[in-house]
Amino acid sequence: MSKENPVKYNQILCVGLGFSGVCLGAQLRRKLGFTDIHFYDRDVTHSGTWHANQYPGCASDVPAIAYSFSFELNPNWSRLFPGQEEIHNYINGVVDKYQLRRHMTFQTECESATWHSDRQRWTVHLKDIVTGERYTHECKILFSAVGGLVTPKYPDIPGQDVFGGPIFHTARWRSDVDLKNKDIVVIGNGCSGTQVVPHLVPLAKTLTQFINTPHWLIYKSNPEMKLSWKLFILDEEGAAARRQAEENSKEFIFKTAPEKFHDILIPKWEFGCKRRIWDTDGSYLKSLCAPNVHLTKDPIIEILPHAVRTATKTYPVDVIICATGFDLKDSIGPIKIYGREGRLLNDHWQNVGGPSAYNGMAVHGFPNFIMLFGPNTATGHTSVVSAIENTVNCALKLVKPVIRGEVSEFEVTEEAESKYTRDVQAATKETVWTKCRSYYIADGGWNGALYPWSQYHFWWRMTFPTWSDWSFKLFNRTISGVNGLVDP
Repeated sequence: MSKENPVKYNQILCVGLGFSGVCLGAQLRRKLGFTDIHFYDRDVTHSGTWHANQYPGCASDVPAIAYSFSFELNPNWSRLFPGQEEIHNYINGVVDKYQLRRHMTFQTECESATWHSDRQRWTVHLKDIVTGERYTHECKILFSAVGGLVTPKYPDIPGQDVFGGPIFHTARWRSDVDLKNKDIVVIGNGCSGTQVVPHLVPLAKTLTQFINTPHWLIYKSNPEMKLSWKLFILDEEGAAARRQAEENSKEFIFKTAPEKFHDILIPKWEFGCKRRIWDTDGSYLKSLCAPNVHLTKDPIIEILPHAVRTATKTYPVDVIICATGFDLKDSIGPIKIYGREGRLLNDHWQNVGGPSAYNGMAVHGFPNFIMLFGPNTATGHTSVVSAIENTVNCALKLVKPVIRGEVSEFEVTEEAESKYTRDVQAATKETVWTKCRSYYIADGGWNGALYPWSQYHFWWRMTFPTWSDWSFKLFNRTISGVNGLVDP
């Protein structure tokens, strides 16, 4: 069923309402006094990953001072590493302060977006998740702020359909499931698994955690632990820093975890290759000392009605909790984006080797389209909020002449995009991220996730754009750069 016309229109439309979307709305109002924007999100409210993830123990692994917008610092954080509810409340406060709520529509899926060169507009095709109704919304400028840590990734294990108890993901937490005195299986040992296990151990009859690969664990509250960008570079100084970090992690594990689990917990790959896991006050490793906890790296080969089976043992189980991360296949989720001449963004990425974008935000052939937290903007070592804010600040420089009516289109040049993509992939080879398998790097070696330089470097690129890498259309005339149209 489709809603009748008239077609909705706003100058700017944004898909996604996590940190990225909220930052965009706040900065447009704050810096430009601009409010002709509408937001869509498939969830029931804003905050993205900080609403989707509500499992016990969910918290930031970045200090709060770096997990805040620079223009909206919060002096009232209760903890150095705040929990999910507190972060959600912080975002909620920003939404209310900048009066963004009236511009939001929830429980709506963006199915596709098409650029019309003749009208210099985007047509966005939307679906109301509750009613099933489909409708369109046109805009001059389209933003994707869909984020990455929202769509759960479930393990591919036979037998899930015959299991007699609940199976759920940490990002789809079932607060209605009684976990007291139950045999619980937790699959996964990344950030979510490490945070949730200490809260489950006191409730469980038994808790068995299945580990795919171990991670380097760091005692979060240690004030002497200093992490440097140098850790990730393949040179002598970086190698020495990684060796020292590994020794610190081993010392922490040996001192805190039961000896029988040491071999399972110590990674075989270099520190920094995968995401580091911060263990708040050692609560995860301490929880492994409980007599009802078992840790194993044996893979589950089958789920039975009331058990899981490995090659050597069958474990009775009442509840299965998947702490198995998120689906990070690309940077726009399931949305189909059609640029000039009907060109599909995913086809473009397939042709070049994987997800990529100039400065993580723009692709040639897709005018007036900006991705927030797009390809190669994840940091791997510091706060993503900083990267988001830097991208938004650069985006404002691009959209300002359009909303003022001085230009009709902006677009990165093909040469600039191609060179940037080559540089990113080449720089990735000089980092430790290539030394193991992780969700950072695709099987073929393509890095579509991480920025391979420091965040100081990213700030510089976004604060002082290379305008010759952009073309602007003054309605029927194309120019390179901006010739003074964009304020510094």
